[in-house]
Amino acid sequence: MITTILIILLAALVLYVVLGGADFGAGIWEFNTQFKSSELERNMIYHAIGPVWETNHVWLIFVMVLLFGAFPPAFAAINQAIFVPLLLALVGIVFRGAAYAFRSQAKSDTAKSQAWVFVFAFASVLAPLFLGAGVGAIASHKLSFDAAGAFNGSYLYGWVNSLSIFCGFFTVGLCAYASATYMIRESNLLLCELEKKHESNLTPSEDSEVQSVQLIEMRWRKRALFVGSLMGVLAICGLALVFSEYKELWNGLMVRGWPAILVSMTSGLLSLWAIYKHRTNLATVGVSITCASVVIGWGLAQYPYIVPPAWTASDAASPDAALKAILWATAIGSTLLVPALILLFKIFKSGTE
Repeated sequence: MITTILIILLAALVLYVVLGGADFGAGIWEFNTQFKSSELERNMIYHAIGPVWETNHVWLIFVMVLLFGAFPPAFAAINQAIFVPLLLALVGIVFRGAAYAFRSQAKSDTAKSQAWVFVFAFASVLAPLFLGAGVGAIASHKLSFDAAGAFNGSYLYGWVNSLSIFCGFFTVGLCAYASATYMIRESNLLLCELEKKHESNLTPSEDSEVQSVQLIEMRWRKRALFVGSLMGVLAICGLALVFSEYKELWNGLMVRGWPAILVSMTSGLLSLWAIYKHRTNLATVGVSITCASVVIGWGLAQYPYIVPPAWTASDAASPDAALKAILWATAIGSTLLVPALILLFKIFKSGTE
């Protein structure tokens, strides 16, 4: 039962990174473009995240609730040790949602609209930066715990180390890469819709719209190729950092996590090749697998610990009766959630390359 729950936890984290990460990336790119995106491009970004962005944080909530119910001592230790990054990430999530809503209501007022765009962008960076930093702090094996498993380090800076800082910025980059790749697909879908709608009989204004979308698609393709290549370099630097300073994590990667590393490298190269070759759907699959394999590799490397070096999964697990109830509740809830999500994506995200 413990292993099953750990797999469910890891799967929920994967979904959060793959789906929510791309949504964070949409705001991150506002900083990279210096808030100079055209109204058409910004509307495409918001359309890309609009139908599903509110549901993505359900996965994070699910992870926290499952962790609280199945591994309560580990849940307590996490909230003690990385209280600051979790709080800052929550601030980012809340302000991001508020900015998304208020920006839509302030379109008639340019100054207010731009202000909310800035808040949206800043919060979109804040959330993944500190979520990644928190994960890096846990993975580092450097958090300080007493014999009872309670955190006894500094609540303010006890989570700060080279790996937590690296993981924070790496997470931001990963979100930006996923978002850029998904935006290429969004641009292609819009082009297909325009061509199907107008066929070959385009008015000058319609032809101008098609050209604008083509330029946006080309711009996002260049962005994806650049940031994807940069992430490959950062990934190698990250492995070097782990090898030199974090031997426990390195040993876990070499013993259990190496298949995920190979998958991540392969899918990352595949996604870059697909972007270069205009294979949009393949690129989307590739970047999704890359994001997923990074999370899975971390989980495999850290196993059997949930919060190293204090709590293993077996030490922190609730009684068997509670674990069975959690599994039954998850199974019943999935029968409602999974079909609803499939329908949601089928309605809003279907399309051909």
